[in-house]
Amino acid sequence: MIRRALLAAVLLLGSLAGPARAGSGAKGTAAGAFLRLAPGARGAAMGEALGGSADDVYAAWYNPAGLGFLERVEAGAAHESRFAGISYDAALLAVPMLSWRDSPLRANAYGVAALSVYGLSASGIERRGLVETDAPSGKFASSDRAYALSYGYNLNGTNLALGGTAKFVDSALDTARATALTWDGGVLYKTERGSAGAGVRGFGGSLKYSMVADPLPTIYYAGGSYRPRPGWLLAAQLDAPRQDGLSAGFGAERRFAATSELSLTGRAGYNTGLSDAGGLAGASLGFGVSWRAMDVDFAWSPSGALGDVFKYSLLFRFGEGRSSITRSNPKF
Repeated sequence: MIRRALLAAVLLLGSLAGPARAGSGAKGTAAGAFLRLAPGARGAAMGEALGGSADDVYAAWYNPAGLGFLERVEAGAAHESRFAGISYDAALLAVPMLSWRDSPLRANAYGVAALSVYGLSASGIERRGLVETDAPSGKFASSDRAYALSYGYNLNGTNLALGGTAKFVDSALDTARATALTWDGGVLYKTERGSAGAGVRGFGGSLKYSMVADPLPTIYYAGGSYRPRPGWLLAAQLDAPRQDGLSAGFGAERRFAATSELSLTGRAGYNTGLSDAGGLAGASLGFGVSWRAMDVDFAWSPSGALGDVFKYSLLFRFGEGRSSITRSNPKF
């Protein structure tokens, strides 16, 4: 009975990462599908194509190398509502190593560290017997958490940064629990008008609920961004999941400066890896409002028969930085 309940929960949560690609080169299954959910409304609205841009605290998930370019303390929080009462939340904090010292060096001269927490939760899952028509014998909940420590370093005198993340994954399905350790790594090169990056998310690690251990999802990615005109950002990314076929994401962002302290942003994107649900699945739209050092963002992503996904996120910046490559400045 419990085994069937756990199987139902695994299938339910696994659907969050996208339906299986029958006949499209699927290579297997993975546990911890929630690790593939991108936090933050900005990236979601741009087709999750920020691995080659990664210019704020959410770089801790997209590409930890991007942390190395941050010169201010940044904090982010994100929430998304999914079907059947499932919710996904994230909290992130990035701190340049010299932020709290009076030093002639740049705040990120010794790198930037980040802490982040990601969580997926679902409640009210019905527990049934071995026969499909059995009446529910009760309900149970499931939760997945990932606790991450990231570090990014901008090589002195260059436009190149390297980064890495260690993630501790804690997954609970009813009375069963499993833990694992996995790693992310990336490289990012930036100029005033563009950037390019590559890396891996989820290298190593597996979750073992009973006798069988399933590997965590591993994704290799490469992407880039370009600013054709002031206020514009175009982004593209190619993903190569170990368990699925290739997918691509594309996104565009247009920022308008309303006043010296207020700007408005419109975004749109498409991700082929999210299109199997049918209908408009894979497409995304969003907008943002920036006031001084705070950003508020929203994104909408249709998921076919699974309904619509709504994402909300906040970003706060503290202190002053000298970097000219920042999305908060409409000139770039």
